[in-house]
Amino acid sequence: MRLMPCRRLPSKTDCESRKDCRNQCRKNVLTQQQSSAFDQASSAVPKTALLIRMIELLRSRPGIPISDLAASLDRSPRTIYRWLSELSDDIGVPVYVSNGGYYLAGEPDSPAPFTPEELLALRAALRSELFAEGSPLRQSAESAWLKVRDASPLERIRRATELSDSYSIRVTAPKGFLEPGVPRVIENAVTAHHRLRIVYRSQKSNEVKRYTVDPYALVFRRHSWYLLAHSAVHRKVVQFKLVRIKDVTDTGVEFEPPADFSVDDYFRHSWEVWAGEEPVDVCVRFSPHVSAMIAETRRHPSQRIRRLPDGGIIFEVTVSGIEEIALWILGFGKEAEVLKPAALRALICDHVRGMAKLYGLPEHDLTPSVPQQSSPSSSLLPVGRS
Repeated sequence: MRLMPCRRLPSKTDCESRKDCRNQCRKNVLTQQQSSAFDQASSAVPKTALLIRMIELLRSRPGIPISDLAASLDRSPRTIYRWLSELSDDIGVPVYVSNGGYYLAGEPDSPAPFTPEELLALRAALRSELFAEGSPLRQSAESAWLKVRDASPLERIRRATELSDSYSIRVTAPKGFLEPGVPRVIENAVTAHHRLRIVYRSQKSNEVKRYTVDPYALVFRRHSWYLLAHSAVHRKVVQFKLVRIKDVTDTGVEFEPPADFSVDDYFRHSWEVWAGEEPVDVCVRFSPHVSAMIAETRRHPSQRIRRLPDGGIIFEVTVSGIEEIALWILGFGKEAEVLKPAALRALICDHVRGMAKLYGLPEHDLTPSVPQQSSPSSSLLPVGRS
């Protein structure tokens, strides 16, 4: 009779441990079955469509948690985890997680979302006069802001709104009334190089005239939008203020813009807005009462400033024409004296005579004086500094 090896009988502790193990296995199997059933119940929607929807959720709700993704897509959290891995590893759509929230990135090392301060700065910039009502860029600016807003966490948008109460930005520029549809027609013609027929009100004559023009560019100067175009009547490039264009027609006729035309070159000597005239060297003496204010600002790339012994300054600049800078000089009244050119000094005197006549001053008090020469010992200041 062959003896069998002795086998230890299972203890009570062993039985309880095995029982717990079997129960845990049953729970895991049940959980897997429930997850599978949950996903199968909504399998009518193609996976591709759900992946596209998940990308849209990640883009529109940065920081969205797994629970919200699962609820929105009607899938189990386990499936969402797997799909997120597929997006990054297989499809090439980078996704990163931060503080339990998931984000869609353009690149693996994409920067974090805009800060509240950055959001406030962007919104203020996109609400400036450059993008005001009637601006050719208004629609694009609004669209850009909506994309930035929708891609930013809600909490940061709220914080940016709170911060806006600490700043007050007011633009005092007058708003023009553009004819409906005019900016869009011009913008399309500039892009397509199509000849235009415009109905324009002239500022000098106040007459409404018709021009056939080749539009080169839309430009923003000071407070307004302008069209730079070659005019057949003027036989040169002319500025047309958009607010004065009463009607416009795209002829559909194509033209070839000159290869050597440059907007920057056209405005190179412009004081603020007006351009196209011959450059003129201007020299103005400013009194000590306004010299610091003039010297503290860089008003033109070509400006030079010399300090005088009495605290005044000599302001020198090269600009296109004399009419526009004359209006600026007149704003300083008796604190500014034109030294050259003679034509600008005569223009200022003509304005003074007109004002004197308007206010009833005797003409014998208006004899022009000869400008005094500045002291040769005056020192040259750096551009734009006091």
